[in-house]
Amino acid sequence: MCGLAGYLGASVAEEVLARMTGRLEHRGPDAAGFYRDGPVALGHRRLSILDIEGSPQPMSTPDGRLTCVFNGEIYNFTSLREELAARGHVFRTQGDTEALLYAYREWGTAMLERLQGMFVFALWDRDAQRLFVARDHLGVKPLYYSWDGTTLVFGSELKALIEHPGVSRELDLDALALYLESQYIPAPRSVYRGVQKLHAGHAMTLERGKLSIWRYWLPDYSRKLELGEDEALERLEAELRRSVKSMLVSDVPLGSFLSGGVDSSVVSALMVDISGRPIDTFTLGFQGESAESEHREADRVSRHIGSTNHVLMLSPGELLSAFHRWVEAFDEPFADPAALPTMFLAQLTRRHVTVVLTGEGADEVFSGYGNYRKRVKEERISAALWPLRGLIRFLPARLRKDRLLKAIGEPRARRYVTIPQVFDAALQPELFSERFLAARRTSMADYAERFFEECNSAHYIDRLMYVDARLWLPDDLLTKVDRATMAYSLEARVPYLDHRFFEFCARLDPRLKQRGPTGKYLLKKLAEKLLPPEIVHRRKQGFVPPLAEWFGGLLRDEADAAFVSLAKRGLFRPAALRAVVHEHHSGRRRHGGRLWALLVLEKWFQRYAPGFAL
Repeated sequence: MCGLAGYLGASVAEEVLARMTGRLEHRGPDAAGFYRDGPVALGHRRLSILDIEGSPQPMSTPDGRLTCVFNGEIYNFTSLREELAARGHVFRTQGDTEALLYAYREWGTAMLERLQGMFVFALWDRDAQRLFVARDHLGVKPLYYSWDGTTLVFGSELKALIEHPGVSRELDLDALALYLESQYIPAPRSVYRGVQKLHAGHAMTLERGKLSIWRYWLPDYSRKLELGEDEALERLEAELRRSVKSMLVSDVPLGSFLSGGVDSSVVSALMVDISGRPIDTFTLGFQGESAESEHREADRVSRHIGSTNHVLMLSPGELLSAFHRWVEAFDEPFADPAALPTMFLAQLTRRHVTVVLTGEGADEVFSGYGNYRKRVKEERISAALWPLRGLIRFLPARLRKDRLLKAIGEPRARRYVTIPQVFDAALQPELFSERFLAARRTSMADYAERFFEECNSAHYIDRLMYVDARLWLPDDLLTKVDRATMAYSLEARVPYLDHRFFEFCARLDPRLKQRGPTGKYLLKKLAEKLLPPEIVHRRKQGFVPPLAEWFGGLLRDEADAAFVSLAKRGLFRPAALRAVVHEHHSGRRRHGGRLWALLVLEKWFQRYAPGFAL
C-alpha cells in the first residue's frame, strides 16, 4: 500500500511535486521517489509489502519508455508475470509493479481485463505522450483528480492535490448538501468544485490534450447460476478460499480485524485454515454501560480458530481523543462515527503487523442489512399505491420523510436511496438557508437512481444491494477503512471484494442470500462449518461509538461552541439549527448522528476553510 501523486500539463515549480508527495508520507513511510519528463511529473510514497528491496517507485522499463506509480496489490501478479515471461518479457524484480508495466506493453489499456487486485496506478507512455490512470473494480483504493482543460493533477488523497497551485479550493456547495444528507460525499464529487473522484471500475487517459474516461468493468447479475443449495455452498467456499489465499501473499507480517461478527470471523477462520498456522487477530472493545462492544464474541471466535487475539479496550473519553486526528486523516467532510474506533484499531494492529484482512463488503454482497428485507416488503405496497403519489407533496415535510410515504411518491428507481440518511432531502428546506438551497442541484436519489438502472438484475433486492455497493460501500465504508488504516501505514485487504468473487455472488439466486428473515443465508451456512453456532446466529451489531453520551457530556461544550460558529457561516437557518441541538439536549428527539455530522463539518471548516461564509 502506498500513496501517489502527479500532474501532466502546465509547468510549475519543481518543489510542487515534492510537497504533493510529502503530504502522503503516512501512506508510504518507507521510501519516496520522483519522476519528471517534460510535462509529466510522478511522485510516490512506498509502504514496502512485496519485494521489499527490489521494487522502488516510480518504476520504468529499461528503455525508459514506460514509467509507473502504483498504490495497492495485484493479487494475480505471479500468474501474470508467468504469462508475460512466456511472451518474451524479461523481469528484473520480484514484485507486482513491473507486471503492470509489461502488461501495458503487451495489451495496452486492455490489460485491465487481466488484473485481479485493489489498485490505483498512473502509467506514463513516453513515446505516445499518454498518461493512463485506473482505479480498481470496486473502489478499494482512492483517486482524486483535477482537470481544467490544460493540466491534470491527481493523487491518492485531497491533501496532495491542494498543494498544486492549479487546483482551486472553491467549495462545492452541492457536495456539502449531499454530505449533510448521507454523511459522505459520493463520487465523482469532492468537497472542492474543481476536484473529482475517479469512479470505481473506471480508467482514464490523457493524450494530446484530450481527457477520456471510461468504465472498464460492470458485474452481470442477469445470468443466474442454476445451483442447488449444497452445490452453491461448495462453490461459495471455493471462491472465498481462493480470494483469501490470494491476499495472504506478503513479505511482511499480516493479520486480520476480528469484530466477533460473521464477516470478519469467517475471513479469520479461513486465514488460519489456509495458512496452517495461528494468525494475529485484532479487536476493539468499548467500556461503559451505554457502549455496545463485541470483544467477548471476538474472544470466543479467537479461541475457536486458535488465533492470537490482541484486544484494546477504550473508554468513551479515550475514543474521543482521536477526534482531532480524524480531521487530518479525512480531508473532506466525512461523518461515519465508526471511523474513530477503526483508527484506534489500526493503530493497535500496526504495532504487530503491516497487512490486515477485513470483512467489508459482505453485507452488500449477501444481503446483510435488515433494511433490504424491509424494502422488498414495502415495495409491494409502494407499487400498489403509486397512483396516489400526487397526494404526498401536500403532506408536511416531517411526514414526507417517512420511508414508506417517500417511496410511494417516487418512481421505482428512486425509492431506495442507500444508507444512511442524516438530514433527509425533504427536511433540508427547513434547515438550509435560502442561498444554500439555491446552490443545491442534486440529491442522493439522483445517484441511487443511476445505479439502480445500471444493475441488470430482474430481482429488486439485487438492485438495492448494487446501489449500496456503488455508493455506500466505496464512498463511506472503504473510504473509512482506507484513511483509518493508512493514517498508521497499515495495508487493509478486502476478500469479499475480490472482483471475481463479487461476480460469482452477483450470479447467485437472491434466495440464497435472503431466506425469509435470515440475511446472509448462504454465508452463514459456510460460517456454521467454521465458527461456533452462537456466533453465527447472534444479532448483528454495529461498530458505533456512544454519540448520545458524548453530546450529553464529554463533547457538549466543544460541540455547542462549534454549532455557534457553524451558524455564522450562512449555510443554515440559525433558529432551525438551534432547534436541532435543543431537541437533542432536551431528550425530545435523538439527533446524535445529525449533531456528529454538523460537528465534523465545522471542524473541517476550521482546519481547511476557516474564512468560509455564504
